[in-house]
Amino acid sequence: MKYAPLFFAALMPVIASAVPLPETMAPDFETTAVLPDKDKPEGRIVDDFKLSSLLGKSRVLLISYPKNCTFICPTELIAIKNKLDQFHELGYEVLVLSTDEADMTKDKEASHQAWRLKPDKSGEGSADTPIGIGSADFIMLSDPKGKILKQYGIENEDGMAFRATFYIGIDGKVRISDVQSNSIGRDVDEILRKAAALKFVEENEGLVTPEGWQPGDSGMKPDHQGVRKQLKNKGQ
Repeated sequence: MKYAPLFFAALMPVIASAVPLPETMAPDFETTAVLPDKDKPEGRIVDDFKLSSLLGKSRVLLISYPKNCTFICPTELIAIKNKLDQFHELGYEVLVLSTDEADMTKDKEASHQAWRLKPDKSGEGSADTPIGIGSADFIMLSDPKGKILKQYGIENEDGMAFRATFYIGIDGKVRISDVQSNSIGRDVDEILRKAAALKFVEENEGLVTPEGWQPGDSGMKPDHQGVRKQLKNKGQ
């Protein structure tokens, strides 16, 4: 018993910053965001954007990244931007999250708005300047104090976000939680595949997506006959 206080003290930071597990409700938050605006390439500032405003209306893809105007991050966000229509077709609202400021009046070089105004083509601008992301139709969340990062357990030792991807169902439950090292970029086609898999299982009760499932494939019944049928189709 004399070790109990020390044991629980060691556990508490981990519990307080746990990554939301699948089948748990996604933590709600309110923060400043940049919303796409066809008349403003830098986007429109909203001071009180809430995750809960989307729940029950669409699926949500919450994608965190370390910092604007860096290196892996623009390769990911440009790829997401280029395939955003496919995410929308699957019924997703895409939110991207970092600790950068939203408003370019607060940071004229690396805020969300400022980054959106920088060109996203490799041949534009000088070789030693940051690549931008251009005018994208996803929502950019600003979390300069790291409140959302702490809620989702994705704050690294430098106070920035890990590369995390949360797939949230229409009912507000997290279905997939992916967190990885900041030195490893994500594959947008794989993000799309998982997004499609979530849509499939939500719309096809009683079916699951087996190994190798791709959009357009039939699902598998979660029983022994279903496994045998799946393996037979694979030639095993």
